[in-house]
Amino acid sequence: MFCYHCQEAKKNLVCDKTGICGKKENISSLQDLLMFSLKGLAFYSIKADEFDLLTLKTHRFIAKALFSMVTNVNFSPADFVDLIDEAIRRRNTLREQFLQAYQQHNEQAFLADLPEEAEWQYDAIDETVFTDKGATIGVEKDSETLDEDVHALQECLLYAVKGLGSLAVHNLAVANEETTQYQFIQQALNFTLNKDNTLDQVLAMNLRSGELGLAAMQKLEQANCKQFGHPEPTTVHLDTWDNPGILVTGHDLQDIEDLLEQTAETGVDVYTHGEAISAHAYPALKKYFNLVANYGGAWQSQKTEFPKFNGPVLITTNSIQQPKKTYQDKLFSTGMVGWPNVPHIADRKPEQRKDFSTIINCALNSDAPTPLTEGQVVTGFGTKTLNELLSKISAAIKANKIKRIIVIAGTDGRHKERRYYTELAESLADDILIMTAGDIKFRFHQHDFAQIDGIPRFFDVGQSNDFSIIIGFLQDLQSNLGLNALNDLPVSFQIAWYEQKTILMMLSLFALGFKNIRVGPTLPPFFTPNILTLLAEKFALKGIDSVENDIEMMLNGEIEPKKEELASEPNE
Repeated sequence: MFCYHCQEAKKNLVCDKTGICGKKENISSLQDLLMFSLKGLAFYSIKADEFDLLTLKTHRFIAKALFSMVTNVNFSPADFVDLIDEAIRRRNTLREQFLQAYQQHNEQAFLADLPEEAEWQYDAIDETVFTDKGATIGVEKDSETLDEDVHALQECLLYAVKGLGSLAVHNLAVANEETTQYQFIQQALNFTLNKDNTLDQVLAMNLRSGELGLAAMQKLEQANCKQFGHPEPTTVHLDTWDNPGILVTGHDLQDIEDLLEQTAETGVDVYTHGEAISAHAYPALKKYFNLVANYGGAWQSQKTEFPKFNGPVLITTNSIQQPKKTYQDKLFSTGMVGWPNVPHIADRKPEQRKDFSTIINCALNSDAPTPLTEGQVVTGFGTKTLNELLSKISAAIKANKIKRIIVIAGTDGRHKERRYYTELAESLADDILIMTAGDIKFRFHQHDFAQIDGIPRFFDVGQSNDFSIIIGFLQDLQSNLGLNALNDLPVSFQIAWYEQKTILMMLSLFALGFKNIRVGPTLPPFFTPNILTLLAEKFALKGIDSVENDIEMMLNGEIEPKKEELASEPNE
């Protein structure tokens, strides 16, 4: 195997035997073959779209298949075998339809020089055959034929496309599809089949993915607000109650509503975990009295936290780790999440809710949760609330009462270097605002950040999907302050990257022209020294340093990173 698409790649280089995430070699090969198959499907879907042959079912399938390969989403070999088979069958159907529409042209000339991704066939649906094939066409294959810098940026593009796929699925769950997103995903997959792409072309595609990633987040926010109401600052309890409970982790608000509706008046409480904590801020969800508290922290602590919950755990989107025997019989997945021998809740049928009766019955036969933490935190600073505070924040900035806004957004992880984000947030002076999205907030969200003239110093806007709320607020702040450019704002970005959606965060900031973005705790291992130099020159990309040095630079003027600092092995 060869996998370096998450921040925890072994030695910040590559997982070559077993993934740090728990991914085995066979799963890595199957994912490589699925990506290979999706590229072949995209080769024909782009052409079929010219003749109006493409259906929403194919758009949706590609998005879901990409989502299945996001870090810590699916580890089930059977699921990937099914996805590969469907990708090839859809490709073959589109191929025949396209060739029939194309028959007035020279078909033989068209078929003369096709990429392998567009032609590969199999004799039987067989996991071993698929695994063996996947082992021959992974990341290293393209590195043998492409310029290493082009290859590096194309890998970044593929990870961004996975993030776009996940956002498309989130939007689909709330009936909010956007054909432009689907079309770009397929254009990007097809683009990577070209052997003569230039570095400038690949960079442009990456920036476009950042633009569309931000647009997808904005559409998702609008749809969530329409369906569940505008999130509002809400106090979330961290303690436990005496009733048995169900713990929900992930991002899907529709799943949480379905579960709350079905558990109402059953005597079963619902607790959130990880990024699901944002559910407490939505009026349509907080009206349920059995949505009682948040249990535990970010995704990486589940192996120690889930056994103490005592009741069933539902993983709706990601992240799943290999379950311990102490709770495996109470773990359930849904959506694109999968783990061998973990029961899976089927997708909802049109105009119906998902059937969570199995989980509810499990909860009714379980003990109440063991207390884990206590206290409370506040979440839910959505667009509506931030707009109400805009004038007040602008006035405080003009009066020099707010010196700077530090955005600490992204995903948490297991590396001890992530302690940096706790120390950073807690070390900032009392005249600094902090904005966050994602589960990196669990590093510091229980800290008392107090207020500045009645303005909270700490704004938790929600999930990683809600990163666009921060960007929208900053754009409004720029206008309110009468500044010529976004880079004139007193704002600094700290992106705690882990997986594909955090790569989209970074690319969206590049697309907007933001500079001096810090990415950590290590820089992506798929970036070559030349790519790091390129991004330093164009966007002043930085890795993290000590907390003291970074705070001084953010507050007193950024220094352009030296080429050799980014080109060397980053942050071992």
